[in-house]
Amino acid sequence: MDYLIFTDESGSWNEGDFYLRSWVKITPRSYEMLRKDIIFIKHETGIRELKWKSLINNINKIQNTIVSIFKIDFNIFITISMPHHFQNRLWNNKYNILKTLQHIKSEQSTGGEQFTEAIKNKIISAAQHTIFYSFFEKQHIENANKALINDIPSESYQYIVDTPQCLDKDWAKIANECGIVNIKIEKKSGKVSGIELADIIAGCIHEYLRGEGKAGEYYKNYIKDKMLDMCSKTFPNPNLIFFHDFSTDEKKKVAIFR
Repeated sequence: MDYLIFTDESGSWNEGDFYLRSWVKITPRSYEMLRKDIIFIKHETGIRELKWKSLINNINKIQNTIVSIFKIDFNIFITISMPHHFQNRLWNNKYNILKTLQHIKSEQSTGGEQFTEAIKNKIISAAQHTIFYSFFEKQHIENANKALINDIPSESYQYIVDTPQCLDKDWAKIANECGIVNIKIEKKSGKVSGIELADIIAGCIHEYLRGEGKAGEYYKNYIKDKMLDMCSKTFPNPNLIFFHDFSTDEKKKVAIFR
C-alpha cells in the first residue's frame, strides 16, 4: 500500500451553514510518525480522542508536538458544500421522486390521514437523505479522489473513513461507484490517528469559515502549507461542491483560504 487517505466530516448534511470533508493523504511511513506524535499528545493530556476542540483546549501543553505533526509529509484536500443549496434544489422540485411522494393522498392508505402523513414524512426524509448522498456526497468523494489519486492504481491506496452520516454500506457503495475499491469504515475514530488528524483539520476549517476563535490563525500557521495544489484549475482546493450553486458572496467567503 503506497498511500492511506483519511477523511472526516464537519457539519450536518441537511442543516447549518456548511457541510465539509477533510481528506488527508499520507504514506504508511509518514503515518507511523504521525501516530507516535498523536499517542504522545494523548498521553501528555489524558485525552482519549484527539479532536479540534480538545486540541484547542490543550494547545499550551502540546504546542511543540503540534509543530512536529505538521512537519510530517502529508497533503490535505478540502471539499465544501452548503446545506441550503441542497434545500433549494428540493424546494425547486429538482428531484422527481420527491414530487411523487409528496402527492400521496390519505385516501391512498388504509391507515387514515394521521398514519399516512407520518409514514409519508418518514419516507420523504429518508429519500432526501438518499438523494443528498447520491448527488452531493458522491461529488465530495469523486472530486477528492480525482484530486488526490488521479491515475494511481486502486490497489496502491486505501481510504479510512470516520463513521459517516449514513449507513456504512451506502457510503462504501457510493465510493465504489467513484472507483474506490479499498475502503475501511472506522467506528472507533479515537483509535485511528489519521482520522483524529482529519477531525482537527475539518474542525479548524469549519470554524475559520464561521469566523470563530483562533481558527484562522491555526489554519495559516499549520494547515495552509499542507493544502494540495491550491492553484489548480481542474481541482481547486478547497473544492466547492456544485460550484455554480454558490453565490458571488459565498465564493468570496471561501476565498479566505488562498
